[in-house]
Amino acid sequence: MGINMLNTQVQKLHLVKMYSSLTAVLAIVLLVSVQAIAKPAPREVEGIAAIVNDTVISLYDVDQRVRLFMVTSGIPETPETVDRLRGQVLRSLIDEKLQMQEAGEAEISISKEAVDDSITRLAQQGNMNLEEILKFLKDNDINEDTLRAQIEAELAWSQYVRRRYGGRISVSETDIDEQYNRAVEAFDQPRFLISEILLSFDGFGDQARIQQVIEEIISQLKAGVDFGAIARQLSASATAARGGDVGWVYADQLDPNLRPVLNAMKPGQISNPVPTPAGIYIVALRDRQEGGGKSPLRNQYDLLQILSNKDAGESAIKKIATNFRTCKAAEEAAKQAGATAQRTGLQPLGAFDAGLRAIVGPLEAGQLSDILEAGGKWVVFAVCDRKDDIGLSISRDTISDNIYSQRMAMMARRHLRDLRRDSVVEYR
Repeated sequence: MGINMLNTQVQKLHLVKMYSSLTAVLAIVLLVSVQAIAKPAPREVEGIAAIVNDTVISLYDVDQRVRLFMVTSGIPETPETVDRLRGQVLRSLIDEKLQMQEAGEAEISISKEAVDDSITRLAQQGNMNLEEILKFLKDNDINEDTLRAQIEAELAWSQYVRRRYGGRISVSETDIDEQYNRAVEAFDQPRFLISEILLSFDGFGDQARIQQVIEEIISQLKAGVDFGAIARQLSASATAARGGDVGWVYADQLDPNLRPVLNAMKPGQISNPVPTPAGIYIVALRDRQEGGGKSPLRNQYDLLQILSNKDAGESAIKKIATNFRTCKAAEEAAKQAGATAQRTGLQPLGAFDAGLRAIVGPLEAGQLSDILEAGGKWVVFAVCDRKDDIGLSISRDTISDNIYSQRMAMMARRHLRDLRRDSVVEYR
């Protein structure tokens, strides 16, 4: 039994559960056990949804992408919801076709191995492997090519944009100095850990359609639908591939329209739509740090979880806990005793659920938690290593990378807008 599976059981006993990352893949893992997705009726005749510069998007393509979106986001699959989402999904597919056509003109091709690697990285975030996630798609009547096509378009477009604009973007020392000085001046100001969804004006139709889609997204997010899954499917931002994860930022680093919104928000809240020149932003505030001082939530812990069957009694796990010297030795002892041991590697305390934070947060390296009972198992946590946060560290290299990424993203949005304007799209 792995850490995530055990933590699900511990959660039921209100003892502990691991923090689930806001990614589409982990949403799949959770939904497989808590929600049955209704299967859409197959189409009797394959039809055409749109033709993009002589490239066909079939109705089947749209149906499959809608279904992938439903499964990964957790949005209840009703005829009304599906109908509202089909238009936005179709626009996303049109953008992908334009991106793939442009990449093809530049003789950019993405290998199957590269796509497999990307899927594997996503799967690993949910303690799955490539075979398991592909099986899950099959079990839910989603053709694996649906996910592969989306990832291939992301990789191809990213490579195309880097090739076309990478050499044109320069970040001067003056640019870095300006950002660095602003960061130093903002040392005592709050920092925000945020995720974002950027809805491009070009991706919608009229104002009524824009409002309809926004209201649907806000409603579903406030109902608990996974933010990262929606960001991955609908966001026009460069952070879409990361589930909208922006990371820690100061308000001054963001669009001026977003600053007062974030200052008024509390961790766990989702903003109302915020119009900006780049599009409409929806922001999730995951955490907030006052000033630039130390934060216990950024202390890093390498945990060892040891568990044994309850039927075997507590003797085995008590013996391991009593004789604990090092995590490596404890792993070997657990193996010999027929127990299970698993390491997390260094993770920030804030990445764990509140229940687990309360258990391991006070522990120093080399210390163990009490033995807990969860789901027919005995479990104990050992802190193999702990690295405490030392406060704000401002890196000029990180600042340079951020400026470069922001300018690259702006170039990408402009180029895609030009492709939309010059394309010939026939809707059926």
